[in-house]
Amino acid sequence: MEPYRALLTGSTPFWTTFNTEPSVESVERYLDGTAPYDYIHLMLFSHGVHSIGLAPIERWRCILKKARKSGEFVGVDERRYPKDFATFVRYHSDLGKLPARYPMPEPLTPDQLDAFVSRMGGPYPVRWL
Repeated sequence: MEPYRALLTGSTPFWTTFNTEPSVESVERYLDGTAPYDYIHLMLFSHGVHSIGLAPIERWRCILKKARKSGEFVGVDERRYPKDFATFVRYHSDLGKLPARYPMPEPLTPDQLDAFVSRMGGPYPVRWL
């Protein structure tokens, strides 16, 4: 959702399907199978109800504790979750407060982009028309 912020912060986006048990389990598996991250930031989709299979906020807090330096929610009011519709508004302002850790890379030239698409086009159905 925020590719420029991901580049500036050196973030690795990990999208899940809602905040359900299978989603939290997939995040746990990923984090358990990779080198620890210094920082973990989570935005939770607040869909308004305590539904069957919804992962409780405590489970998501455990994900944040896996960060070596700091883990925190972005835009989430933990007391209101999952009935926190302002999450979507606070997310953008909270994300903007994260420090930039890397300079923004220079834009690719059309030739560089074409070379990249040619190299990576095999597994992805990308082509120029």
